Amino acid sequence: MKLDYKEGLLFASIEITYKGQSKTINNVVIDTGASGSIISPDCVDDIGVYAEMNDRIMEYYGVGGSTHSAFVKNIDEIRVGSKSISNIDIDFGLIDNSGEINGLIGLDVLVNLEAIINLEKLTIEI
Repeated sequence: MKLDYKEGLLFASIEITYKGQSKTINNVVIDTGASGSIISPDCVDDIGVYAEMNDRIMEYYGVGGSTHSAFVKNIDEIRVGSKSISNIDIDFGLIDNSGEINGLIGLDVLVNLEAIINLEKLTIEI
């Protein structure tokens, strides 16, 4: 799968499925420095992903040490390229105030998918 290299970051598109509804999310950063993945809730509210009373809330540190909150949902599937992971917990929270970054795919997903990032070709092989 081809990656876009913009402003020092690697961008991809992913697909998530929640309660049978699927959506492609563009402008997602492949972030090997992040232990977990997070998606902007603004990108997925139209498929029913939003904070609910019984959701687990977690805090995380952003760039510069700022503290943020996110809610956690178990989603049906996350697909990167040709491979997917089923029944995975994903965090949903604010990533980028400007709205240009819609998510971060971290090591929780990348390791599970056995992803190989080729920086010469700007591809991710799953």
